[in-house]
Amino acid sequence: MKLLGAALILCGAALQCHALLGARRQERAALRELSAALEGLERGIRASLMPLPRLLGQRGAGKYADAFFADVLAQLENGTPLPDGWRKAAARTPLGEREQALLSGLADALGGEEDAVLRALRTAAQALRSTLMERERQSARDTRLVTTLCFSLSLLVTILLI
Repeated sequence: MKLLGAALILCGAALQCHALLGARRQERAALRELSAALEGLERGIRASLMPLPRLLGQRGAGKYADAFFADVLAQLENGTPLPDGWRKAAARTPLGEREQALLSGLADALGGEEDAVLRALRTAAQALRSTLMERERQSARDTRLVTTLCFSLSLLVTILLI
């Protein structure tokens, strides 16, 4: 019975470790996709005279970027102004608060002159890319730390139970 309890504690630790690391992987994937999507949006605005909502409707930027742009478009279809819809969609992304604020900050620039929009998109994409590179550098260290903590705590509880 004690061995079963110990095995269940270790399984719980493994699941918790997987969940914590999965959330970090999800954030890095969202950063990667959204920075690439903003760069693509900048290129699309520069290369064509298509209106922004049509550019947002183009898919293929990845799961998180597509979901973000679909959310913005849904807000527009409901009659929400573009800046407000953009902010609401940014708040629903799986990014940290700082990155969500950065993405939300684009909302004010989107209704302005083309040069200002392009500059804001480029700046935001570079900032997201910089954050992604920082998170990638931290990833290996964080993985070791989370794994060590989860399994150390589970072994401590197991020893106390036995």
